[in-house]
Order: sequence, then structure tokens, then C-alpha cells
Amino acid sequence: MIRVFDRYILKEIASPFAIGLSVYTFTLLINQILILSKTLIAKGATAGTIFKMFLYLLPDFLSFTIPMATLMGVLAGMSRLSSDSEIIALRTMGVRNHQLLRPVLWFSLGTWIVSSWLIMFVAPEANYRFNKLYTGVALAQTISGIKPGVFYQGLPFYSLYFPDQQRNGDWRNVFLYSMKKPEEDTLVLARTGRFLYKQGQKDNHVVLSDGVVHSYKKSDPGKYSLTFFAQKTETVSSSVTFRQSRRSMQLVFPELVRRMRAQPGDVLLSQEFHKKFALPFACLALGFLGMSLGISTRKGGKTSGFVISLGIIFIYYVLMTAGRNLIVKRIVSPFWGSWAPTLFLVALGIWLYRFSSLEKAIHWDKLLSFHPLQRRLPRAGAETPPARSSFRLSRLNPVKILDRYVLRRMLLIFSLVFSSLLLVFYLINILEQVDNLIENGVPFIYILRYNFYVTPEIVTIILPIAILTAVLLTFSLMSKNNEVVAVQVSGISLARLALPALFLGLLLSLAVFFLQENVLPEAKRRSALVLDVIHNRKSAVDVEFARNWVLGRDNRVYFYDFYEKHRGRFVHFNIIDLDGEFRLRRRLTALSATWHGERTLLLRDGFSREFRDQLPGAMRPFRELRLDIAENRKFFTEKVRFTGAMNSSELRDYIRYLEEKRSDPLRYRAQLYNNYAFPFSSLVMVFIAIPFSFLMGNRGALFGIGIAVGVSMIYWGALGISNALGTTGSVSPLLAAFAPLVLFTLASVFLFFKIKT
Repeated sequence: MIRVFDRYILKEIASPFAIGLSVYTFTLLINQILILSKTLIAKGATAGTIFKMFLYLLPDFLSFTIPMATLMGVLAGMSRLSSDSEIIALRTMGVRNHQLLRPVLWFSLGTWIVSSWLIMFVAPEANYRFNKLYTGVALAQTISGIKPGVFYQGLPFYSLYFPDQQRNGDWRNVFLYSMKKPEEDTLVLARTGRFLYKQGQKDNHVVLSDGVVHSYKKSDPGKYSLTFFAQKTETVSSSVTFRQSRRSMQLVFPELVRRMRAQPGDVLLSQEFHKKFALPFACLALGFLGMSLGISTRKGGKTSGFVISLGIIFIYYVLMTAGRNLIVKRIVSPFWGSWAPTLFLVALGIWLYRFSSLEKAIHWDKLLSFHPLQRRLPRAGAETPPARSSFRLSRLNPVKILDRYVLRRMLLIFSLVFSSLLLVFYLINILEQVDNLIENGVPFIYILRYNFYVTPEIVTIILPIAILTAVLLTFSLMSKNNEVVAVQVSGISLARLALPALFLGLLLSLAVFFLQENVLPEAKRRSALVLDVIHNRKSAVDVEFARNWVLGRDNRVYFYDFYEKHRGRFVHFNIIDLDGEFRLRRRLTALSATWHGERTLLLRDGFSREFRDQLPGAMRPFRELRLDIAENRKFFTEKVRFTGAMNSSELRDYIRYLEEKRSDPLRYRAQLYNNYAFPFSSLVMVFIAIPFSFLMGNRGALFGIGIAVGVSMIYWGALGISNALGTTGSVSPLLAAFAPLVLFTLASVFLFFKIKT
């Protein structure tokens, strides 16, 4: 039977454990909330599908966050008992360290069992199902990537173009060039077309109506073939493939054991085997370490436990990642590479346990808190300066002492939360990418590069969360210490007290806007390039930069294999001229083409063919042909910016370009309005935090962190769903971008007026 004393200790641990679990899990999910919400724009990606994705992600995340939350729960709970002198009181009653250790070990044993069950059985299967489901959704998103007025090369062995769409979504005047047979040149022109996708099928289909197929063998271009059709179906292999064989991390424990027996020398399988035991065992090691450290902490309470636990967790997972890297390089065995970080925690816990048994204390208060206002308070018995002098001082110093006091406390908490979340994000990126890094044989330095380039994007995400937490904790701690009452008694209103927080929120919003417009575009492009190296895949950035299919004036299509810029030379250069009804009028094909002047090309070793009423004329070969064109060199050499990394000015220019081409700019207009709205998230978080912090009363800092996590989850979820609705056109892009900000601001104003003063 659990005694009253044990229940009391378990209760103190359970509360911060729950808060820590929600904080860490939400931090892991925050990127996925924004990314997965965008899958709503894909056909077939229903709300139920997205909910399943989140469910499949949770076991994998929880297997990592449960050990982290165990440390935070034990450390924060024991730190609270120590800082309130309850540990000293218990020792005077004869309660020793081993008696405090018993409920902690029971709690850690429970989290060890749950974590083991997740990492051995649930997480591998959920990870496999998530990849399978996500692949299906990614296939459906192919439809959303096909836009009118833009050459689409995302279909394997095809280049697709159509200038307009009908109201039912069908394409009008379809240009489809097939590269399925390298020995043949095949061009399909059709009046209408559409993309046919069915989830679960390996192949997709392009269905064309009322058209003609132009084809000839490249070895014998004199023989030309025409095929007219009422309806034609082109089978398109999926550009996204699902890996049927499971990776080592996707193997449930019995299957992993069977695979190890079949492949006894596989280092990755052996490493995964030891990981399934070492990571859950970290719950016991971290629980023991947290108790030893917590009872040695005299000041700081649960807040210090939260901050210290983040530092220890970061060190542990960095050591674990380094161990995995050493295993792959065969520098250490899978056993030592997997268990060394956990054994280090055990050794550190034993040393701290002996330290606490000697009743020595660790004073974290000098690092985690300060009170600048105390230096300005008059000593007892000192004369109070006359009111007139105080008035003059306040006039000479526009930033009042109270504002500086609030700002200093707020900035201290903000810096702690911000740095902690930044470390957690770096850790998440390392854990998410290390398997791809190992599998593709990419040097570890690429993860560090990726973290460097992705930092601006991470900063824009965590700034609103950090300021929300800082404002909540600052004012809630002031309320707990009766400082808010003292301020109100002196005649200062709550609105005036909150003014520094609003100023800081506005400053951070401007900082986010600056990063978004000046730093983030290039950083996102570079991070995408590094990520493509880690995943060993063709870069989406490179695909968008490559303009080897270009639409010129008067329905003229240029395409070529590549362009040698330094020589001004095209290799395998082609021109297709279409008439006003999108029928073939003339074709030019040359082995190479070189610039002579700004608007003249010299074509070599090729042929031309004229068409009348879609019927081909005789082939006219040439050795050299000078051709004047309407476009100049810049038209072919000017780079197209990566649309995923555009600032507001570039987005506006691109939207105008699409409108001139009669293409749908809805997606980019939604992105533009989101660029305007998102930076104000920090200010909105301040508006939300102010009433909550005063309404919490004396419930403590950890309760404030829980509120911050809950509000952040609701806000980010609303933001992701709203952006998705704006992208699909279900809601006006302007309304979708600003609706979450306006709604949350109005709700916070309503709550502020509900505060009893």
C-alpha cells in the first residue's frame, strides 16, 4: 500500500511531469501543426486523415519526451520541496534520502514501462503507417502543384503546360511533352485535360480529350506520325514512392530480433536494438538524477527545475547522437555507443546523491533571479525624499523605475525560455535528421549547417511562445508576491503596469517582420538545399531555378537540355510555335544554338518543319540558321526566385506576373497576407498573456507554463487551419490571415475587463 508520504511526493512530481510532457511534446508538434495543416489543400486529405497523422506522430514523440518529462517532474517537484524547506522539515522528522528515493523510483519505473512499450511496439508501427499515409497525401498534392500558365515538370518523364482552366477545374488547351521513350520525340496537344488520382494506386493518369499526338523517331526525323484521338489516357508513374521495406527504426521488437538473426553483422540493427532498451532506461537514470539534484536546490522552486532539466536533457541527447555517429563509423561498439550517455547520467546521479546526503545545497537563485528594485528601496529609518524631488526625477527619466523593473524580470524569463526552446528545436532537428544522415552517408557537419540556416525560421516560431510565457510568469509571480496589489494601492492601473509588456511585444513583432523580409528568404533557400543533401534527393530549389522550358511571346515554346551561360550556348535547342487555337504551326530543332547579339540566335545542325491545318510539311534540314526572336538574353538567363523563399515585395511582383499570364495567384496571395499578419503574433500573445496572468492569482509559475502551452497549441492550430482555408480559397486570403489575430485579441480584451481590481 502506498503511504501518505509517498502519495504526497508522487503528487508533487505528477504535476510538473504533466506540464513538461505537454511542453516538450507540443514543441515537437509545433512544426507539424503548420506543415500538416497545409495538406488540407490536397484532395483526399480530409480532417480525419490529418488527425490520423497526428496520432501516428505521437508515439514516436512520446518515446522521447517521456524521459525528458520524468526528469522535469522529479527535479521540479523535489526542488519545490527543497526551496520551501520541506526537505529540511522531513529530515528533522528522521526521513532520509533513501525514503525520498522510493516514490521517485516507483514513478520512474512507471514511465520506464510506458516508454519501453512505446519504443518497442507502438512507435515503430506508427512511424511506418505515418510514412505510408503521408506518401498518399503527397501524391494527392501533385494536383495542387499543377497551375495554369506555368510549365509543370513534377510528373516523371512529362512536361505539362496549359494557359487556362475551365470552371469545373479541367485544363484548357493542354501541351504535354513526353520523354518516356528517349529515342522518340512525342508531343500531345489537346483541347481539354485533367489529372486523375486515386489514393492507394501506384500510378496516376492524365486524361486528355479532343487532341492529336505528334511523334517521330529522333534517328529518322523525316518520318512523321500523327494520331488524332477523342480521348487519350497517359499513365504517369508516381513522383513520390513509398518505401515498402521497413527501416530499422520502423521494426517492432520481435521483427527486429528476427532481422538481427538474419543479418548478424548489421550495425544499424544492433544500434536500434540497444536503443530500445537504453532510451527507456533513461527514465530511471533521469529520475534518480532529478531527485539527487532537486533536494540539493535551495532556491528557485519549480521554475529552476524546468530550466535545469532542459540543460541536462540537451546534454544527454547530444551525447546520444554523438554515440550513434560513432557507432556508424565503427569507432565504438553499438553497446557502448548506446549505453554510455545513460551510464553517464547514472554516475552523475550517484555523485549528486552522495552530495545531497551530506546535506549540502546548490544555490541556483544567483543565476536564475535578481531583484533590481531592491537596490532602490529606501532603508528602514531613512528619510523619504520630498514628493517634488521625486516628480522632477520622474520627469528627467521618462522610463520609470517600475517599467525598468518589469522589463528586467520579463527579459530575464524571456531569455531563459527563448534559449531553452531554441536548444529543444536544435535537438529535435538533430534527432529527426540523424537517421537520414546515417543512411545516406552524409557527414555530420550538414546537420549543423541545417540548424544554422534554419535558425531564423525557428526564431520567428518561438518568439511568440517565449514572450507569452515571459509575460504570464512575470505578472503571475508579481501577483503571488503581492507586488501587483502594492502597485494598485499606489494608484497605478493594471493597464499601465502592462505597458512594458506591450512595448516588448511590439518590438518583437517588428523584429520578426525584419527577419521575414530580409533574412528568412535566403536562409530558407539554403536550409532547403542542405536538407536535400541530407535526404539524398533532387532539390526542389534547383528544379524551380531550372528554366529549360520557357514560354515566349505569341505562344512560342522554347525548350533545351541545358544552357552554358559563359559561352552563351544552348544544347539540344527546340522551338515550338503554336497558333491562336493552340495548334502546331512550326517546329525548329537544333543540336545547339548560340547568341549573336541580344536578339539573334545561330542554330546549328538541325531541321525545321511547317504545319498547316495540323498536317506536317516537308522536313527542311540546315547546317546553320540565323533566327531573330522577340526575347533577349536576359529572358533566358534571369533566375526565377524559389517561391518558398520570397519576401513580400517579391511575392507582389510574382502575383502580378501570374495575373498577366492569367494564372491563379491564390496560393501566393494567401502567402503574402500571411507575411503581413504573422509577425504580429508576438503582440497578440502579449494581449492574451496579460489577462491570464492576472486571473491566475497565486497558482504559481508552473501553472503559468501550462496555460502558455495550452494557449499556444490553440493559437497555432487556428493559424494553421486558417492559412489552409485561405490557400484553398474556401475563405478570403486576407480574412484567413488576420482572423486568428483579431479573434484572439478580442478575446483577451474581453478577459481583461473581467479582471476584478
